[in-house]
Amino acid sequence: MKAVKSATRIVAFGGGHGLSATLRALSICKGSHPENQIEITAVVGVSDDGGSSGRLRNEFPIVPPGDLRMALAALSPEVDSELGYEVEPDPISSWRQLLQYRFPNTSESGLAGHVTGNILLTALWNSGYSPVQGLQILGLLLGIDGTVLPCSEEPIEIEAEIGWNSNSADSFVETVTGQVSIAGTSGTVNSVAIIPPNPRECPEAIEAVRAADVLIFGPGSWFTSVVPHLLVPSIFRAVNDSAAMKVLLINLGPQLGETTGFEAKDYLVSWADLFPEIELDLVIADPKSISNGSEFETTARGLGISVLWKEVAGSGETHDPRLLARAFDTVMTMKRGTTWQ
Repeated sequence: MKAVKSATRIVAFGGGHGLSATLRALSICKGSHPENQIEITAVVGVSDDGGSSGRLRNEFPIVPPGDLRMALAALSPEVDSELGYEVEPDPISSWRQLLQYRFPNTSESGLAGHVTGNILLTALWNSGYSPVQGLQILGLLLGIDGTVLPCSEEPIEIEAEIGWNSNSADSFVETVTGQVSIAGTSGTVNSVAIIPPNPRECPEAIEAVRAADVLIFGPGSWFTSVVPHLLVPSIFRAVNDSAAMKVLLINLGPQLGETTGFEAKDYLVSWADLFPEIELDLVIADPKSISNGSEFETTARGLGISVLWKEVAGSGETHDPRLLARAFDTVMTMKRGTTWQ
């Protein structure tokens, strides 16, 4: 009797476009290799305070929906049906496109700037469903192939100590609060914290981390999208206790503002400084986006991190999900302690 192969359980952390690229890549892996069972879970940040999400979290007692919506969209089917007729311009022809539809900012309506998926999640949560229940219901309606969970069941605010003119006599440190403000800073981020410091945990997210075979962090804005998850004490403990392979997907370039001037190796050093208890096993890096590959690899090896060199860049400084899927295919077959070319 042939043994049934257990599924590879992958948890991806982050938010926004970075997490979307990771989730789309994992979905491609799953679809391309049906014999390799993959269970995908996204653990998503809840600190967004800008745009549609910022307005909704201020008006209703909810977690900001934007990054959660984008994760649902990334895991939803690309095209649901053929319309059979032409509509101009650019008709909505899939659940993904409908979920991501943004009402024009030019409108004087109260819907101006809001996104369909944000409104749907807000309606579910405001009607009495918990954050997880609302996501499950919308996920079932969309037919997503995976699970989307918040890193906390209550909204989080990010607070950072920003240094200014650090090399001059008039240097000073300023406390800046809010994801949007921190992301746009031109100072140096010295430290980050979350408010409240011990937010209400999401039990389903903790269980997913504990059961995972692979944990993926990044890409994304470093101090406002990647780091905050591990500032949630319950998430930190679960990741720290996990025996899963821990993978960092390195950014293709610095985030203008919060990591201006960062080199690729600085992300590794920053991780080690922030979370010395949590050792990364692997970093995925695009050789064309790193100017000094040997220095990067020396830094990684010095921290006990293996390097997987793969071309994963799309246009500009964005990751191509199809190229990224090939990298993840390699991750799921490799052993720890190896450098891969």
